Amino acid sequence: MVLKGQNTARTKQLNQSLVLRVLLQNGPMSRQKIAEITQLTPATITYITAELIQEGFIIERGDVQEGTKRVGRKSIALDLQGDAYWTIGVHISMETIRVGLVNLKGETRNIQAVPVPADFNQEEYLEFVARRISEYINTQEVDVASIGIGSLGAVDLKEGKLLGNDIIGWPDVPIVQYLKQKLKLPIYFDNNVSALALAEKMFGQGKQVADFMCLYLGYRIGASLVLKSELYRSGLTGAGEFGHMTYLPDGKPCWCGSSGCLNQYASEQAIVEELQAQDIQEVLQRVANQEGKARRVVEKAAERIAVVLASFVNMVHLKKIVVSGPLTLAGVDLTSIIKQEVNERSFLARKEEVEVISSELGEYVEIIGAGSLALWYSVYQKQV
Repeated sequence: MVLKGQNTARTKQLNQSLVLRVLLQNGPMSRQKIAEITQLTPATITYITAELIQEGFIIERGDVQEGTKRVGRKSIALDLQGDAYWTIGVHISMETIRVGLVNLKGETRNIQAVPVPADFNQEEYLEFVARRISEYINTQEVDVASIGIGSLGAVDLKEGKLLGNDIIGWPDVPIVQYLKQKLKLPIYFDNNVSALALAEKMFGQGKQVADFMCLYLGYRIGASLVLKSELYRSGLTGAGEFGHMTYLPDGKPCWCGSSGCLNQYASEQAIVEELQAQDIQEVLQRVANQEGKARRVVEKAAERIAVVLASFVNMVHLKKIVVSGPLTLAGVDLTSIIKQEVNERSFLARKEEVEVISSELGEYVEIIGAGSLALWYSVYQKQV
């Protein structure tokens, strides 16, 4: 996140977004400290913060707590007013839609989940998603300013499409174009794991880190990179299909058209199939009930993930990996297993240890991730 401003050429909106980003990353601080970080003049900061206070985006929280005594007036701490702006975070897949409110500080409210009927065609699916979001907006007691959507699967960022797959007969789904016609609000769309990485950078374990990976363990496995404090992008989709990296050459066929993909051996879907369970909730319950077989299968999945991750670390020696997703709630310390295996298997990690740490964003991390898309692009890095 670039936190340096310009005193003359920048517009009011850009400077306002800059001040909001400084407070997001650093927490409550004085006007003087904001001026030092942004390299804007004290007069400019006074003007900008006065406007933001009037608009309700920031508030004064009393005197700044300083380690040493100083002469003169005490500085007043400024902080974000979380409830000044609400967006809706929507996490979509072909199986479930999850939706919830997310505010400026990444705090959530009113989380709901709805299963998607299995027999829907493309048009029915789009209509279902639009109706569900519209109904949700109409029942909220706050004004919703924008919508962020994180989608399972590969996406076309430029066109706002969920990419299909010829092998299993899925067409491209022009989801953003359709939803904009129905919902009449700004919509920000991305792959769900890219959204999670952005959330970790804004609100989580990556807040003070320039380079890290967000590793998502869910129905499928995904990853996204933040490099030099920016979300890494590459090609049409933005990259991040970690679950389609090869675990076993000539292994199980994958719907992507390849064979031996990690998803086929270590994802939520693979674990459910191996344990012949009804769904992941049954797996979690069996682990909670201390069933040995269920625990071993989940632990083995973590080891398989670490095998592939260790190879990746040998190429891109990241110092920090943040792990999130439903599988981290299984009652097994998957993060510790992955950390141990990666640091034992990776040549570079044996030279300089990689920190593998669990996300602290909680069970609604997918909603926070989706909401982060809208917050970032409509507030914190507003395009003018």
